[in-house]
Amino acid sequence: MPRYGKIVVIKRNGTDGIIFPLTSTSCLFGRKTECDIRMRLPWVSNEHCKIEINENKEAVLTNLSTVNPTQLNGACFEQPVPLKHGDVLTIIDRSFRFEYPLQSTPKKRRSRSPKDETLQQVAGVELLHKQSSGAKSLDAS
Repeated sequence: MPRYGKIVVIKRNGTDGIIFPLTSTSCLFGRKTECDIRMRLPWVSNEHCKIEINENKEAVLTNLSTVNPTQLNGACFEQPVPLKHGDVLTIIDRSFRFEYPLQSTPKKRRSRSPKDETLQQVAGVELLHKQSSGAKSLDAS
């Protein structure tokens, strides 16, 4: 099952609460029983907001409530907004943090430019030349 990220509930005291893994390309927040993250508060809309994963595997937040709009990082928004790692969405007085999954990043390999390779070859030729001239001078003495 692919994992597109996670939604972390932020408790009222600011600590992390329950973590919801985002394993589907859509996550609906609201009061209805069909919602993925259900909030049983009278001020929350039946379908309050949703996060959808687009074809580029980018999470996009859409507000669905006109009465009590969803906030992103403390600000209201009208159009769907791409989410960044660590963005906080707030519905009434409940906050959630979106996090993309951690990707294992391959270690950077030091790339060699043609200039580096040429310098190494020149250094190698100079070293060989010094060794062979040093050997000749030892032979001559």
